[in-house]
Amino acid sequence: DETLEAIMLSDANGIITSVNKAFTTITGYSQEEALGQSTTLLKSGIHTPTYYQTMWHDLHHNNHWVGEIWNRRKNGEIYPQWGSISAILDESGKVSSYVAVFSDISRTKQAEQKLFFLANHDTLTGLPNRAHFSDRINGVIARATRKSQRLALLFIDLDHFKIVNDTLGHEVGDIFLQEIALCLKKITRNEESLARWGGDEFILLLEDFSNNAEITHTVQRLFNSLSAPIYIEGHELSPSASIGIALY
Repeated sequence: DETLEAIMLSDANGIITSVNKAFTTITGYSQEEALGQSTTLLKSGIHTPTYYQTMWHDLHHNNHWVGEIWNRRKNGEIYPQWGSISAILDESGKVSSYVAVFSDISRTKQAEQKLFFLANHDTLTGLPNRAHFSDRINGVIARATRKSQRLALLFIDLDHFKIVNDTLGHEVGDIFLQEIALCLKKITRNEESLARWGGDEFILLLEDFSNNAEITHTVQRLFNSLSAPIYIEGHELSPSASIGIALY
């Protein structure tokens, strides 16, 4: 009862026979609500049957399983947990019960997701960054080669951005870049990928288009989206861009 990890005991048929305080804290189920229930009480429904088959294979052959699993709290929230399940054998070698020990790793997962996002996305605009997009381009080129598909890479370079920074300050320049990113995201289609390459440079990737007219239409969409003035702290800014195109 004094451990921070949840402990749950069940019989050989998976009926819960004992739980500790941490079990209640993590799952939301009281001892009275859990006892006599099947261990499927916590099942989230997001794992495939193959996942559970692998788990039971380990238990049957090694009497032990350890790993990460997503379960469901009493309030319906699905959460990740890390833990182990061990089979307890009787004198004849048959399974008499199971003991599961697990901890809630929600905060760890959230931290991992945040670190992954920061490593792969531009902090100012939220768009994929250069490193992440470079990896994506390599994968897309490999797929296009296998399927004999065409690709187009549009390099978007904002005109005279340095003047904005020099005359109005970097804070206004940052807001300007965020507004530009929003404009570009609004017109980006499902078959297109947008990223910030760095500074005032953006990249748009077009996959599997049929003819060059589609590229022309895309470029026109980009120019149209950047034609409207942007108002920041009483200043009217008129964005424009130069666009280079590479075909594969």
